[in-house]
Amino acid sequence: MKVFVIGATGYIGGAVTHALVQDGHDVSGLARSSDSAAKLRQRGVSPRVGTLFDRQVIVDAASAADAVVNAADSDNAYALTALLEAFADADKRIVHTSGSSIVGDRARGELTETIHDEASRPIARLEKRGRSAIDDAILKDAKNGVVICPTMVYGVGAGLHTESVQVPMLARLARDLGAGAHIGAGNNRWSNVHIEDLVSLYRLALTDAAAGVFLFAENGEASMHELAGAIAARLKLTDPTVNLSPEEGIRRLGAEASEFALGSNSRVRAKLARELGWQPGTTISSPEYDLDGIRFDMLCEGYGRSTGLVGFMGSV
Repeated sequence: MKVFVIGATGYIGGAVTHALVQDGHDVSGLARSSDSAAKLRQRGVSPRVGTLFDRQVIVDAASAADAVVNAADSDNAYALTALLEAFADADKRIVHTSGSSIVGDRARGELTETIHDEASRPIARLEKRGRSAIDDAILKDAKNGVVICPTMVYGVGAGLHTESVQVPMLARLARDLGAGAHIGAGNNRWSNVHIEDLVSLYRLALTDAAAGVFLFAENGEASMHELAGAIAARLKLTDPTVNLSPEEGIRRLGAEASEFALGSNSRVRAKLARELGWQPGTTISSPEYDLDGIRFDMLCEGYGRSTGLVGFMGSV
């Protein structure tokens, strides 16, 4: 199958791209620079140089493919518009990547008991409604669209970008403060999924999922207090954890990170994905991903290497 991947140089998209090449597919990928294009080419991917705003590049590449995986920016409607235009008269599969902060509740570090599945997906808060509108457009306007909504993704990715956002963010904050940090009490919880398990869901979605289906991806959950304490232990910090007010979190990290990526509850269950036959094999409490040790494959590059931590998630 000819598959065009938007986000081929990123964390999730890169891991999906690697898997598709390994599976023998003819894979092309969007690259923002000639340097990134050369790196993709070395990995057996045909690069298409452009950005998410280069409509014609995306239309041409998508039109030449049998299917498209969009794993770049969950909030970018321009790339989506180009895809819908390219596939307006074609029954080609589009797999779009959302992010589970669409169920985020701005709980300021407090626990809420609500757990969602695909059938009980709520109307998103105003801050996330644009993302939900993009998801709905894929489900309703594409003839053969599927949305995958990852939760907090962890593990080393097999693509060009091997690490993600949330744990490296928390690790940097912990180094600055000398303690693991969380927003408020840190009792808020996020569902999570290992990157390799997530990739297996993309494989299924490309070939086996029904058109118009929305799939959560999760295999367990943990609180931010637990994660902060595990980071402090891994970094051998004197103080285990410290509370940050949401306002201090905004000052240090920005509103999106403080209010949603770190301060909200995002608790879901991937019922439809499992009904499809998805069988995730790794949980955050598995021996090789011991929460108490935060080992998380400590081999990746960049900030993860400097802290000994590999993090979670690209599209929160």
